[in-house]
Amino acid sequence: MLENNNQSMETVVETFYVAETVNLIHDNEALSKWNERVSELGLEGQKSVVKEEKSPIPFLWMNQALISTFETLCPTKTTIEKFSQSPIPVELLDTVSLCKKEEYFDKIEVWYNEKDKDPVIVGYLFDPKESGWSQDFYAKKYLIGRWADMKASLDTLIDRAKKIFIADQSNRLKMDIKQKQRELEDIELICENKFGAAIPNTNLPF
Repeated sequence: MLENNNQSMETVVETFYVAETVNLIHDNEALSKWNERVSELGLEGQKSVVKEEKSPIPFLWMNQALISTFETLCPTKTTIEKFSQSPIPVELLDTVSLCKKEEYFDKIEVWYNEKDKDPVIVGYLFDPKESGWSQDFYAKKYLIGRWADMKASLDTLIDRAKKIFIADQSNRLKMDIKQKQRELEDIELICENKFGAAIPNTNLPF
């Protein structure tokens, strides 16, 4: 379950808290019980995404479908510290402040589109085995929030991304087909250029 909040009539602000874990943020008793059960059951996978004495990450984990969706809709990425395209709503600044206070993430980015200006905030949890260029690729990513001119469900955003992907890929493939068609039409000329002078002239002047 996700929690969505409206900032105003002009801008819609959405935060992607997961209801099952959001109550653990400030409830020390519930958090203590959760940590106790994780240890009791030997849930190593749970321990790998939770820092000691911290609540579990309460935001929506991004599977590959969500990553592909927002990389299509918001192809430009920058760290939140350097984002300067538009003001970040105060509700999301409060949410990012919580993330930093609780040390949920190793890096927080804003993904955006230069044209549509519907940014999303994404948290990265790095794999300690990875470094350099692969660190971002293999990081677990979490959807923290977004702001836009219009509220849209995740299903709507996925459908929108699919349409953009199909349109972009169709145009690219059509251009590739045209290029290959031109090469096919010129195949005899290409062949002549390749083989026309392959055999040296052996005619002697006597």
